[in-house]
Amino acid sequence: MPNLHHFLTLALAAAGTATAHMQMSYPPPLKSQTNPNTASADYSMTSPLKADGSDFPCKGYLPLLGTPEGGAVASWAAGQSYNFTITGGAAHGGGSCQAALSVDGGRSFRVVHSYEGGCPGEGESSFGFVVPGDTPAGEGAVFAWTWFNNIGNREMYMNCAVVDIVGGGGGAGGVAFASRPGLFTANIGNGCRTVDSADVKFPDPGPDVDAGAGATAPTGSCGSTGAGGGSTPGSGSGAGSGSAQGSEQNSGGTSGEPSPSIPTVIVPAPSTQADPMPVTNGPGKGWTPGNDWPGWFESGASKTSSCVLPIVSFWMLLLAYLLV
Repeated sequence: MPNLHHFLTLALAAAGTATAHMQMSYPPPLKSQTNPNTASADYSMTSPLKADGSDFPCKGYLPLLGTPEGGAVASWAAGQSYNFTITGGAAHGGGSCQAALSVDGGRSFRVVHSYEGGCPGEGESSFGFVVPGDTPAGEGAVFAWTWFNNIGNREMYMNCAVVDIVGGGGGAGGVAFASRPGLFTANIGNGCRTVDSADVKFPDPGPDVDAGAGATAPTGSCGSTGAGGGSTPGSGSGAGSGSAQGSEQNSGGTSGEPSPSIPTVIVPAPSTQADPMPVTNGPGKGWTPGNDWPGWFESGASKTSSCVLPIVSFWMLLLAYLLV
């Protein structure tokens, strides 16, 4: 059936396009088919992190560090400008992104640039940032790109690439690398969620930020990211001490604010005295509630029974007399 086969082929192609979200193409991430060190590629690199956060950070690929598949794909000098590139077929209205570096094997990340709105663009788009001048030099640093989409399901996307940092340890040129905020995390079972159809406004974007107009703060328990790890579920390698500062809420929280007084409303207690019920049993005592007597046979009928009975008796006696 060639027609059916052709139809199924087109349907599968359309489905693949619809689910081909976005991914970082440069620097090539761990397990990406574009990474020259990859032995077995992950062909779902465009998928978001799991809703329970079990593959945060870096889609669970940090154990590759120190192996051939975890070799560096770029060499960056501290204090210099670079860019990362995002490609894909479904930008979901853009959103907000962050670029971050980890120099401790992914146990904590420091944000080097935040982009509130317009990230990523449709098709292929690149975003610039500066590697902080005092970033510690060393091999095997982890560069992370995170994305919170504007339109669609509330999700978090993350790709990570291994880079070498050279010439580090110089002047900070502003905020020290160790004092930069940690990654913002949301939509991964940590009690923090981004608002649908809005670019998220990061609670702590760091000193280098492209602030877009109309960005909206997240909702829920979005703890401080100041310790570099971000507020994440569980105790995985990416869950730094930032989760311990969950009591510090974003602008949408209520921590530290006095609760508004609630006026006391006094409601009268219901009466314990039952409503009077019609008296039953005995002549002239009314009718039994809920019985099957017709509506006209109620207490009013019993009130006239003393008059009706003599009249009926008289006519019965007269009829008996005439029939004799």
